[in-house]
Amino acid sequence: EPAPRTTIADGFKGERLTYKIGFWIFDNVAEGGVSLKKEDDGTYTGTLTAHTTGVVDKIILSRQDTYVSHMALSDDGTRFVSLSFEKTVDKNGSVRHGTTEFDYDKHVMTWKSWGGGGGDKSGAYTFPADVTPVDPITAFYNFRAGSYGAIERGKEYVIQSFPKEDRVPNITIRVDTAEDAKKRDLPDNVDYLAFARIDKELFGSTSGDIEIYFTSKMVPVYAVAKDILFFGDVRGTLARTVVREKPEKLASTTPQP
Repeated sequence: EPAPRTTIADGFKGERLTYKIGFWIFDNVAEGGVSLKKEDDGTYTGTLTAHTTGVVDKIILSRQDTYVSHMALSDDGTRFVSLSFEKTVDKNGSVRHGTTEFDYDKHVMTWKSWGGGGGDKSGAYTFPADVTPVDPITAFYNFRAGSYGAIERGKEYVIQSFPKEDRVPNITIRVDTAEDAKKRDLPDNVDYLAFARIDKELFGSTSGDIEIYFTSKMVPVYAVAKDILFFGDVRGTLARTVVREKPEKLASTTPQP
């Protein structure tokens, strides 16, 4: 019998990354994590969470963010495809929800949001037949696996994201050059520094800018989400990595240093 086909998911199944988070002058005042699991129906769920802890949670602001991406494999297995995306933000008990669903047969994305004092909103957008928009979590795994091209210093990656009104905005990721890396004196375990820009509404940022520090195997060990409302620059440092299944990435999409 032929050997089972290797897909992008084999590099991430069971992966759980846990982060200590800081902002302002404080360190370790929140916790976060990102994980991927395979569901019984063959789809995949990527989850990003963050919540305040300790004194900040009790006195300054209690906040818990949860972002969930439901994904399927592309026909060739080299990338993830967004099926739906869920966002929940709880600020001191005031909870705002949002959902987005993709219909690739009809080329329509539908969305709705409710709660948290923001009113009920909904809509539907049409995207071109040759466009496969992805949510930020799907883009995160695809980028790490090299689905948008091998990771190269100085290269910029343009990823089509959620449709908005009459346009499909992009997620952009630029990898620093070797010269930039030397100037920044990056830690020994950091091989790539990526400058990402996403929809600023996702995390409540005024810029949408994120700096992500990757190892040679594209594990994000440190990140800074810029200009978050109320919090300013939010820093995340990798505290623990759990891999329940041995990773085995596609040879054609493994990032090369």
